[in-house]
Amino acid sequence: MSKHQVNIYCDESRHTSGEDTCMVIGAVLCDREKKRDLVHKIHLLKKKHNAQGEFGWKRISPNKQDFYFELIDFFMENDIGFKCIVVDKSKIDNEKYNDGDSELGFYKFYYLMLKDSMETDYAYHIYLDWQQNKEQHRFSDLKFYLQRKLEGKAKIACLEPVTSTNQPLIELADLLMGAVGYQYNNRRGSAVKTAFCTKLAHLLHEKNNKYFKFRKLNTFTAKAEKKFNIFKWEPRV
Repeated sequence: MSKHQVNIYCDESRHTSGEDTCMVIGAVLCDREKKRDLVHKIHLLKKKHNAQGEFGWKRISPNKQDFYFELIDFFMENDIGFKCIVVDKSKIDNEKYNDGDSELGFYKFYYLMLKDSMETDYAYHIYLDWQQNKEQHRFSDLKFYLQRKLEGKAKIACLEPVTSTNQPLIELADLLMGAVGYQYNNRRGSAVKTAFCTKLAHLLHEKNNKYFKFRKLNTFTAKAEKKFNIFKWEPRV
């Protein structure tokens, strides 16, 4: 029996946007036994600020700024980790490496993001925000290749798609990776989103000034970084 059970909630951003150069695939990680308490705390925040319905990066607005800023505090103060991979889409060569299959290439980046999140003797329950795929086996293939990579070390207890509705930790993943993507793509159109990024980067700088010394999210961290891990992908030469 594995010592630890961990939930991973995944989402993706900007991979189909023609306006943005960089896409982001990200995940929120927490101990499985703490999930209920974390979700309860998010519901209390939503009630406090009268924030109805789903929340996420696209829903940030000036009239909900206090709610979203408190979500940053919630993330920083609780035992939650975040990990993402940032990919410059102009550097992807699907013709050379994926037989022209961009969907296959997309799930390879999911694999790269997840495989370094796993620790020995842990069991992982992975939940991906559901999306329509051309090939129905993408999720099962991702689980198969992750389990093969981790054989004898960690266990993939489950890997399954879920809808983001009523999944606050997937929505939190969307929010955090949205902020990373916003700065990586040099967006500046929203004052409240810019302020959100500034506050998050400032608190990360206070926690770890090695990786966030410039108080910016368009940076990268070491693989071992637990709280806020940014992996900037570069193609092999």
